[in-house]
Order: sequence, then structure tokens, then C-alpha cells
Amino acid sequence: MKILPSEKLTLITEFSKTEVIEKLKSSSIPKQSFSHRNKIILTDKKFEGSIIGDCFNVTRIINYRNSFLPVINGKIIDKFSGTEIEIELKPASFVKGLMTLWFAGVSFAFISTLFGAIFGETPIHVVIFPLFMLLMGFGILKFGFSTESENSKKDLIEVLQAKVKK
Repeated sequence: MKILPSEKLTLITEFSKTEVIEKLKSSSIPKQSFSHRNKIILTDKKFEGSIIGDCFNVTRIINYRNSFLPVINGKIIDKFSGTEIEIELKPASFVKGLMTLWFAGVSFAFISTLFGAIFGETPIHVVIFPLFMLLMGFGILKFGFSTESENSKKDLIEVLQAKVKK
């Protein structure tokens, strides 16, 4: 079972590798520091990040805050009939670290209260609270990531005029 969400997929476009890189560059700005975040809203670009050679690492530009905004790592591969773009969407490293600590702490609390309830030292209803916190953490992570992931894929497909490889 995957605790932290991620997605891998391959996009196909009729453009050449060079054209794909140019399309990415023309729809991206360099990664901004926290102090410059509010200036990003004024741009017509869809992504921020870096494009180095045939690899890229971008996130979608949004005018609101969402910690679960996926980081898109991609590799552009030249093919005879066009170009393939292998992408992986995953949460930012900070979010992965924070959620790992959250799940570890709440899991420990759940197991501790469960053993306490089994051995009669803790009332059984106390087990519900850490279980609820664990389920809410999974739900928030899954919902927050999947919503933003769909929007990021849609924008990337639009910019590259690509299709998802089956």
C-alpha cells in the first residue's frame, strides 16, 4: 500500500524534442523564492521551475496556497513519430517529510492506545481519536494531491498539446 501518493505517466506529442523544450520554456518561469511568491500571480506562465537539457522539474503556478501541489519531474525522449515525455508527479519533499512524521506519530499513538485498550488500561473509545486522525491525514493527503495532480496534468497536456500514452 502506497502511503504517500505519486503518479507516473507518459505523454506523446507530435512535436520534436527541441519544440517540446521550447514550449516548456515559454510557459515556465524560474523557481521563485518565498519573498517573491506574490509576484508570480501577475504572469501568464503556467509553471515555475527548471528545465535543464532534456529534463525538467516544475510546479504549476497557482494564486492560492496548497502544500499538496505536486512537483512534476519529467524527461523528454525523442522518438521517430514525435516525442515522449515521461513524467512523475509527487508531493514536495517538505510535505513528504512532514506527512511521514505525522503518520509515524499518529500510528504510534494508535498502537499505544490499542494495546492499552486490549489490556484494559485504557477505555476502548480512546482508540477512536488516533484512528480518526490517521484516517483524516490519509484523506487530506489523497484529496489534496489528487485534485492538484489532475489540474497539473491537464495544464501540461495543454501546453505540450500531448496525449497520454496508454
